Amino acid sequence: MTEVTFFRRGDGKCTGFRAVGHAGYAESGSDIVCAAISALTQSAGEGIANVVKADVSIKTDEKKGLYEVLLKDAQSKTALDNAQILLDTLELSLTAIQNDPQYPGTIRITTRERR
Repeated sequence: MTEVTFFRRGDGKCTGFRAVGHAGYAESGSDIVCAAISALTQSAGEGIANVVKADVSIKTDEKKGLYEVLLKDAQSKTALDNAQILLDTLELSLTAIQNDPQYPGTIRITTRERR
């Protein structure tokens, strides 16, 4: 199962996410759920870093199936607002996979406060 945690500040703004693990829907190389999660998370991370131009920390570990994107504390309002669009879209897309009865137990989404 892929565990996705979205990090939020006290005001509700999302400051990043961590996805870790493999979906386990099918064999490695044939797992469409894992491929979808990877494509969505990497697209969001690249968009935040290279289109929005927000100051981010990106961590990856292929063996663990880790992809983490965290906005650094000092962001312009524009960068933070634009990053929110991508983070909200990512959360909606991953939630759709989580709620799809075709893919039970492949992804779990949680939210934690980031201090």
